[in-house]
Amino acid sequence: MMLASDKVSVVIPVYNSERFLCESIESALSQIYPDIEIICVNDGSTDKSLEILEQFSDKITVISQKNSGLASALNAGIDAMTGKWFKWFSPDDVMYPFTVETLEKTAKNLDDDTIIYSNWNIIDETGIKLRSFSESDYNQLDVFDFNVRLLDGQQINVNTTLIPSSLAKDLKMNTKIDPVLVDYDFFLRAGLLQETNFYLITKPLIDFRVHKSQLSHQNITSSLKNLVIVGKNVLSKLPEEKRNQYNKNLGEFKKLKPISKKSMELGLKLISKFLPTNTTDKILVFYLNKIRQAR
Repeated sequence: MMLASDKVSVVIPVYNSERFLCESIESALSQIYPDIEIICVNDGSTDKSLEILEQFSDKITVISQKNSGLASALNAGIDAMTGKWFKWFSPDDVMYPFTVETLEKTAKNLDDDTIIYSNWNIIDETGIKLRSFSESDYNQLDVFDFNVRLLDGQQINVNTTLIPSSLAKDLKMNTKIDPVLVDYDFFLRAGLLQETNFYLITKPLIDFRVHKSQLSHQNITSSLKNLVIVGKNVLSKLPEEKRNQYNKNLGEFKKLKPISKKSMELGLKLISKFLPTNTTDKILVFYLNKIRQAR
């Protein structure tokens, strides 16, 4: 399929997302960037999500499928998109009017194989801003050293990203892993297997909504444990010499962490081990604010 030169394809996977879906779609439709398509994939929703999508059918592309999971829904959207750039976006988050334009303008000044991401603001269920979230700025690192940090844990909120469509179509999303880790697995495969560049825009470009029914709040204890497994699986696809080099540097990176960081990571492990799996809010906040931020 021929891809449009500067078009940005926004793919929104939808599953029982009626509560915030209108606001999310309207934020995508309100972009000042002119060359954009919005593809919503209804993954067998049983609520009113499809009815809401159909209200926008003259402005967006709606794809419906039987419930097959997040990765499958994303892949359906990726197959349908015609833009140069792929933007994965969740049906409960909000873009600012300048979000896509800022991402695309930044992309023009970088190599074509770069995944761009940004900082973000956290909002509650009512849309009230709780805090800002600043990712660690690793823009000066080379690909290898960035990947070492990525192996140490998630560095990117996928809803802030702009991804080359060619990369998304080539790698696709892994349908065989924990849905919460689909984005992390994709970034690892892009970085380690494709040597993709990553670039942070150091200002917030979206509102990320925190609420109890979102996917990232479900069984987060098991998802955090599976982070290491995902990393090992991707590493296993590398030649032995390169894999050993990554493991060596990752070990050295972990050893050089400040004691405060090591203590917080130990605390997270203990929380994950002894608290019930449905005790997710405190763990998520702890993980986001104390460990991931400013690694």
